[in-house]
Amino acid sequence: MLQILIVCTGNTCRSPMAEVLLRGKIEKHYLTDQIVVSSAGVAVWGEGGASMGAQMAMGRRGINMLSHRSHRLLPGDIQSADLLLTMTASHKAAVLGIMPEAIDKVYTLAEFAGEDRDIMDPYGENVAVYEMCAEQIEKNLEKSWKKIVTLAGKKDCIEKNDE
Repeated sequence: MLQILIVCTGNTCRSPMAEVLLRGKIEKHYLTDQIVVSSAGVAVWGEGGASMGAQMAMGRRGINMLSHRSHRLLPGDIQSADLLLTMTASHKAAVLGIMPEAIDKVYTLAEFAGEDRDIMDPYGENVAVYEMCAEQIEKNLEKSWKKIVTLAGKKDCIEKNDE
């Protein structure tokens, strides 16, 4: 099973939105037995919920985020993930600062999608900014989808060969 970890700063806005959006794609394509996604933050203080702006942006897409609890990125999270997608280059640097040997499996979401812009931080902004951020995430996930499915297929083949 391909384990994807999405990383941002506080795990209250961008990474939880990306997590639920990607999970929706996984469910839509009936790949829940091949791909699992979670999220974490490099600077999490306690177990807060998703920000109100993130909840509203996802609510407009029919997605409920009330159960989300922020999670601080730990070395074990990095080690167990097959693919880490960060929201910015500084998040990528933070992951590599914790575990440099993860270099071959950590990318910014934009980098993985073939884009060159970090995912904007909507924290503290109005709902329109959260909407723009969500659209940016959706665009990058859409461009990354084939790569993700390919990785899941390769991971599945490797696991079957190991049995």
